[in-house]
Amino acid sequence: MPVLANHAVLATAASAIGGVIAVVLIGGFFIAVVANMRKGRAEVGSELELAANRKPYLSDEELEGSKLDRTLGFGLVLLIVIAVALPIYWLAEPGRQSGAVEQFDKEFVSRGQTIYDVKAKCSDCHGPKGVGGVKDYTLLNANGDFVKQVSWKAPALNTVLYRYSKDEVKYVLNFGRQNTPMPAWGALGGGPLTEQQLDNVIAYLYSIQLPATDSQDALQKEIDTVCRPDANNNCTIDDPQGHWKTLGEALFNMGEFDGFAAGAYSCARCHTAGWSYGDPQVAGGGGQLGFNLTNGSERRQFETADQQQVFVSLGSELGKPYGHGGIGDGQMPGFGVNPTALIPKDAAATGMNPAQTMYTQDQIDAVVAYERSL
Repeated sequence: MPVLANHAVLATAASAIGGVIAVVLIGGFFIAVVANMRKGRAEVGSELELAANRKPYLSDEELEGSKLDRTLGFGLVLLIVIAVALPIYWLAEPGRQSGAVEQFDKEFVSRGQTIYDVKAKCSDCHGPKGVGGVKDYTLLNANGDFVKQVSWKAPALNTVLYRYSKDEVKYVLNFGRQNTPMPAWGALGGGPLTEQQLDNVIAYLYSIQLPATDSQDALQKEIDTVCRPDANNNCTIDDPQGHWKTLGEALFNMGEFDGFAAGAYSCARCHTAGWSYGDPQVAGGGGQLGFNLTNGSERRQFETADQQQVFVSLGSELGKPYGHGGIGDGQMPGFGVNPTALIPKDAAATGMNPAQTMYTQDQIDAVVAYERSL
């Protein structure tokens, strides 16, 4: 009991002290407010500085004299500045606009490279900067049963816009290649990339296209390695892994043994079953994408070699007829002049032009001669 009584007395004393302190603080606050208000109130009728509307202004002589002269002089100077600056701005405007377009294109290319290398990882199959590569792929039969695991050649893309138009490339990106490792990437085909992102990827592909001379020089070097044709286009050397008899046969199967450009220059990649994974069947006998060229089928489609040469040069166009009853699907590339590959704006931006080719006309003639001999 005495202990509890002591605690109660202490609690009461503490509360009283706290109350006194609170009253003192509140009272002091109000006293300070009142003091500051009295101190800050200006003396009636006093002005530290005369208000502007109470000051005497310039006299009429000054207004119509020096003041007017200064104002007119300032206006004249401003007019001269505008008269000089506007033409200079106008003259510089085309440069600013082209600079903005260039910066816009650079941004497009940069985004496309990010998608190619990081997001979609196109480089895992097609190689860095589109040099070509391989992809592990599982072959299935018609019932979806496992057949075997293969290494599929993914073609080089650093010449893809020499043989396909921009729209054709976008179609492949949208819908992929059925029964190959190439999936549908565009939203139209059920893939993850938007239309804008596909355009970014294509802008990047434009930026990595080989100069035409480099492309043709690389092809010629490969021809000299695997065929070295004579004046009659007969190969004069034996390839250690297989002998091509003619230039046309070597071009048709270009890259079969050494993987040159992963088949980007090859006809057999589409027209020979198994070619893309190192197990070629009947040459020209039909593949994943290309129709059968054996048993005179191309002679029935094209009456003359000239007609077939034009088709091989230009490729097919979506919905456009060719030969006898053929309807183009846009998937047959143009190995010669492809006038739809680059529009003038793109040509100016990349230094390329629509007349650049994968094959020369003589090489196209040699390929067609081989195909018509199958």
